Amino acid sequence: MSHVREGRRDRILRAWAAEHSLDASSLDVALRNGRVVLTGDVGCHSDRVTAVGLAEQCVPMHAIENRIVVRAYACDPEETDADVRSRVERVVGLVVPRAAVAVHVHDHVVTIAGSVSSVAGRRAVHAAAARCGGVHFVIDQLTVVPVVG
Repeated sequence: MSHVREGRRDRILRAWAAEHSLDASSLDVALRNGRVVLTGDVGCHSDRVTAVGLAEQCVPMHAIENRIVVRAYACDPEETDADVRSRVERVVGLVVPRAAVAVHVHDHVVTIAGSVSSVAGRRAVHAAAARCGGVHFVIDQLTVVPVVG
């Protein structure tokens, strides 16, 4: 891959990483035959639109092939919000053990609030919650508060 082509890919990856509302942990970019090919999965249609829009801003005037898919809902309608909350809390505790994160669930929509020590931690918490069974959507109200000292 040439330096110029790699620069386009890096611009898109950086834009995705900078967008706090987007879980881009499974997204990737390839450059094939003059086309920008976007792959991976996201939790909802709005994340897919955000990812494509950012790519278009980074590489205007380039053909974009969007292969990003929206993950299917893994949801048992009989499962309670309390069950989902318990699962999300357990997974978040494994991913970022020292994070001060509160989890609220209403109709399988998860709200995560509190603080984490890094942007990477924020993304890890968001991604872990979004990938839990029974979660339709994640509302991310986390703040990043770096640990000093």
